[in-house]
Amino acid sequence: MTRRRGLSDASGEMEDIISAYYGQIYKFCYWKIHDSAEAQDITQDTFIRFLDAAQMYADIKRPKALLYTIAGNLCQNWIKKAHPVSLDSLENPDICTTGDFAERSVQQICLSSAISALPDNQKEVLLLRYGQELKVGEIAEILGLSRFQVMYRIRSALNQLQKNLGKEEWK
Repeated sequence: MTRRRGLSDASGEMEDIISAYYGQIYKFCYWKIHDSAEAQDITQDTFIRFLDAAQMYADIKRPKALLYTIAGNLCQNWIKKAHPVSLDSLENPDICTTGDFAERSVQQICLSSAISALPDNQKEVLLLRYGQELKVGEIAEILGLSRFQVMYRIRSALNQLQKNLGKEEWK
């Protein structure tokens, strides 16, 4: 990367990047830490750090990859410092328990529990692939892995989920 003289010429480009990726980065952070206010703070910190990097370097070729990398690192730092959230704190006694809603809720809880049981590296590739709808090549760049390693992790995670949930859940 080469040094940049200033951001005055690129302010429109930065606004475009922010508007294009802000929502995606927020969803990524929220999915990782499950705290709306903290996810908002981490998202803002991500873009501040991205802008700092943009001031120093003229040719950030893949801003999306850099944004996800920064956000992932900030989330990891937050997770190391934070206490885990109890499932009891997520209960809502006012929820309607009609048949379809209750069934969907149970399925979501089962899926969420099965995903939580996966190793972190598998959870992350599933989040990036299906939660953020990134391509395998983009995930490989963000995580610093080969495309083969990413595809292997995705396949392994899906196989483990299928095993944990039982085959009848996948019909």
